[in-house]
Amino acid sequence: MSGWTIRQTTSDDRALVDGLVLGSRWKHLHLDWLEPAALTDQSPFLLAIQAGVPVGCLGCPPDLPGVSWLRAFAVTSGVKPEAAWQPLWELAASALRELRVDRVAALPIEGWFESLLAGAGYQPANAVIFFERELTRSIPSSSQRSRPIQGEDERALLELDHLAFDPLWQLSRDSLRAALIQSDSATIIESAGGLAGYQITTRSPLGAHLARLAVHPGHRRRGLGRSLVLEALQSARQGGLSRLSVNTQADNLASQRLYRSLGFRETGQRYRVLETRLPKL
Repeated sequence: MSGWTIRQTTSDDRALVDGLVLGSRWKHLHLDWLEPAALTDQSPFLLAIQAGVPVGCLGCPPDLPGVSWLRAFAVTSGVKPEAAWQPLWELAASALRELRVDRVAALPIEGWFESLLAGAGYQPANAVIFFERELTRSIPSSSQRSRPIQGEDERALLELDHLAFDPLWQLSRDSLRAALIQSDSATIIESAGGLAGYQITTRSPLGAHLARLAVHPGHRRRGLGRSLVLEALQSARQGGLSRLSVNTQADNLASQRLYRSLGFRETGQRYRVLETRLPKL
């Protein structure tokens, strides 16, 4: 856009980004534990400026090697989203290629952002489905022993998480730490060979949310996932909450069967996951 300058943000821009996102009618924020402004010291996180005033931003720093999520996009009032999207995305995509990222994904919540992504070549690749269970019904007891997650478990948790999920859905160290800070309940089940599974549950005014459930591939079909979900249900109920929500991928049929078997029902909330592949340098 004429009269615009676009630059990489720094940690000094946190207040600028916070203000831009807070006041924006047109904004996309990724559904996870990381606040956009906390990523301003990572590349690419771009800020568009006109006459010294921030008018748009786009943040998609890779959480893990080779993979990036679109975590933040916002424009100020009076600026059309499509006018800011194209120059910001072109520069962000170039920066991602320099970082050897070839897989970029987004979880658009609103149709206008999905349209922007489709125009940039993003294709539907999956979907996220939401479930919930009321806590007024009886909850069976867990059959597995667990213990609270501790700080020294971090490395083993990351190793387990990366074995349990496709690279697109794996947690980075920063994401894991943010999830644990916000957790209301976080437990692991151990085996003779190390960690076998873990769960992280958070709390909000709407109830509890099972934010992470992972079982080591070598320990599946042994009831560990069921026990961890029951722990989350019991913890939420003991905390005085009335429901527990969870989301999973549309192609993760095993997790969907597990949640349904424990009384979870689909809420009807479903968001498509769109992806694009960047050409390698």
